[in-house]
Amino acid sequence: MSAVRGTTRWQHAIIQKKIINHDSGTGRHILCAWLDCEKEAYELHKVVTRTGQNGYDATMSYVFCSEKCKQYWLHDSRGHGGNNLPSGYRAR
Repeated sequence: MSAVRGTTRWQHAIIQKKIINHDSGTGRHILCAWLDCEKEAYELHKVVTRTGQNGYDATMSYVFCSEKCKQYWLHDSRGHGGNNLPSGYRAR
């Protein structure tokens, strides 16, 4: 069942679109950037970081399958270590 333009389902389909890797030649979806997760990533859960070294300014994009995987990565990359989640994202 496809979404009808202008409906809530249509808006969610745009926001939660999967990311396709056209560089590989296969057009496959990109997988979640969190360690062992093998789910497909969504544009909605993207983190863009700036990597400026030696006067060269570039950005890196990381995409995740869910907000939970994104929070795992953010928390881990800030030196908190392990697979810890920040408070508010603890397992329920």
